[in-house]
Amino acid sequence: MLPKTGRKLPLWNGVLGGREIYARTIAELLRKEHGDSHRAIKQLMRQTDASERTVKHWLSGQHGPDTLYFLRLVVSSPVIRAFFLGLIESPMATPPNDPVDRISVARAREAYAAGEAAGRDVAAHRPKNDPNHVPERDPINVPDQAELNERQRWFLDRVAEKRSDAQEIAAVWAVSVKTARRDIAGLKAAGLISYVGSHRKGRYRVIAHNRSL
Repeated sequence: MLPKTGRKLPLWNGVLGGREIYARTIAELLRKEHGDSHRAIKQLMRQTDASERTVKHWLSGQHGPDTLYFLRLVVSSPVIRAFFLGLIESPMATPPNDPVDRISVARAREAYAAGEAAGRDVAAHRPKNDPNHVPERDPINVPDQAELNERQRWFLDRVAEKRSDAQEIAAVWAVSVKTARRDIAGLKAAGLISYVGSHRKGRYRVIAHNRSL
C-alpha cells in the first residue's frame, strides 16, 4: 500500500495540470484564432453568449472557460475543437481499444440523446410571442441573433471582413457544401446579406442596416 502522506498523486501533466495552465493555454489559442481586439471580444461573445467581462478574462488568461462555455467553444471554434480532439488522442487518454472505452462511448451517445431531448423540452415550454401581433415598424422576417446558428454568425463576420463562400463554411465547420449553401440561403432570405457581381467573380456582402444583429 502507498503511504498516506496527505498529498495528491501527480496524475495530470501539461494543460491538464492545473487551472492556471488551462487558462493560459485557452487564452493563447483564442488569441491565435481571433486576436485580442475589440472585434475579437465581440466575436467570442456571439459564439458563446458570454459577457464581455468574461471573454476579456479568457483572453487575458485570468481564468479559463467553465464547462458550458468550453463546450460552446468546442462546437463553434475550429481551433478549440482541434485542441479538444488533441486531448482525446493524447497519451493521457484511455486507449480506444479498451473495452471500458466502448461502454463509455455507448453511454455518451445515450447521454447526448437525453441532453438533446431535455433541451427541446425546455424550449417547448418557453413563453412564445403572439404570432398575430406585429408591432408597428418592427422589421419582418429578420431573425434575432439567437435564431442564427453558429456557422451563420461566423459567416456574417467573415463576409464583413473579406470574401467568403459556401466552400469555406464547409471546410472550416466540417459540414457539406449543401448545408453551407442552406446557411447562406437563410441569411439572404432574412435580408442580412446579398450577392453582388457576376456569378463567377461576385461576392457576398453584409447589408449594413442589419449589422446590429
